[in-house]
Amino acid sequence: EEPCVCVSGGPAYEACRSIVEKVLFRKVMKASEAADVDFYAFSYYYDRAVDLGVIDEKRGGTIRVSDYVQAAQTVCSSVTRAPLQSPFLCLDLVYISVLLQELGLPPHKQLKLARTINQVETSWALGATFHYMETLKRP
Repeated sequence: EEPCVCVSGGPAYEACRSIVEKVLFRKVMKASEAADVDFYAFSYYYDRAVDLGVIDEKRGGTIRVSDYVQAAQTVCSSVTRAPLQSPFLCLDLVYISVLLQELGLPPHKQLKLARTINQVETSWALGATFHYMETLKRP
């Protein structure tokens, strides 16, 4: 039988936040320079912002760290608000908001969300970049 994390009683946001904080404890290092540079987010962050209706699915857009936090609190306050296509939206938003805060991004920090850059799919480009970086490590 697979282990599971069960959340019972109490508000969902606080329960999810507590679990996410325990999972991320001592695994995320603050990136002080991230607060002062343009910060792009893709894939998971993009899809959750689309689920919320905060950005256009085709064009992307911007979102603040505090928007993810507020959305997590709102979605988690009512299970019926989570769309059927994203039944874990509450947990996803809590994870995103806690991770961004743990990285040291201030609440007012804007993230640029994009699915493509110069007509190139960002997930493909990111994967290609990681592959290239791995080849640089080889003798």
